[in-house]
Amino acid sequence: MINLMFCGNDKVFDGMLISLISISKHTEEALNVYLMTMDLTDVNQVLKPITKKHCQIIENKIKERNSESKVTLIDVTDIYRKELIKNINRKTHYTPYIFLRLLSDKIEILPDKILYLDADIVCYKDISELYKIDMSNYEIAAARDFIGRKWINRNYLNSGVLLMNLNNIRKNDSFEKCRKMCMNKRMVLPDQTALNKCCENKLILEDKYNEQYKRREDTVIRHFSMQLLYFPIIRPRNIKPWEIEKIHKIMKINDYDDIYQEFLETKKDFSKIGG
Repeated sequence: MINLMFCGNDKVFDGMLISLISISKHTEEALNVYLMTMDLTDVNQVLKPITKKHCQIIENKIKERNSESKVTLIDVTDIYRKELIKNINRKTHYTPYIFLRLLSDKIEILPDKILYLDADIVCYKDISELYKIDMSNYEIAAARDFIGRKWINRNYLNSGVLLMNLNNIRKNDSFEKCRKMCMNKRMVLPDQTALNKCCENKLILEDKYNEQYKRREDTVIRHFSMQLLYFPIIRPRNIKPWEIEKIHKIMKINDYDDIYQEFLETKKDFSKIGG
């Protein structure tokens, strides 16, 4: 069984669903999926949690490929309020949900080995080849950040695909150090920079496990993270997998339209499930 974790609120449900449809299409092994969320509607009404209904939709879908697959919802609202709600980086253009992966060491039910994924990834090959990488001597494994390797540090890692050994992370208090750094130091990419600084035993993955520029022949995971366009002027572009029209018309990508078809059909079932 492959242990996976996503973090977010209801606004990235579409991304989670697309990601997991693509993963289950290419991976025969059962998926043990943890969805970490929180309710911060008292802070901002748009910060609504992932619900049991969302989980049921996803679980029903991935069980079509392997009946042993399952989804577990984890509400970390209380832990976040205790550990991170007053962090100095909380009011950035990112949502507070970027910090949830840094709470993984506090969640006892999580298995020691787990693969964290951002909700804006699409899988093109069997994800088990990534999951089976030996993590005995490491805390995290990640690929280099496409922009950060040029502008920050050649080995600056992207945290959107993060294979974790929680046992080693707990032994070294690595995520505790990450949380303290986020609490006290202003950063442009707070969660990602903290992971780069505070996790000492890191394994650098091949780009094919977190391809942030374009799909290549060996790409296992395509990550639709922010890109920098250099012509005619330097500007950012941040198009997500669930923005179907933009994916087709602007990025000219049609190579996972079969995933879109399943996604749209599955979304129709959403209204049929109560809760």
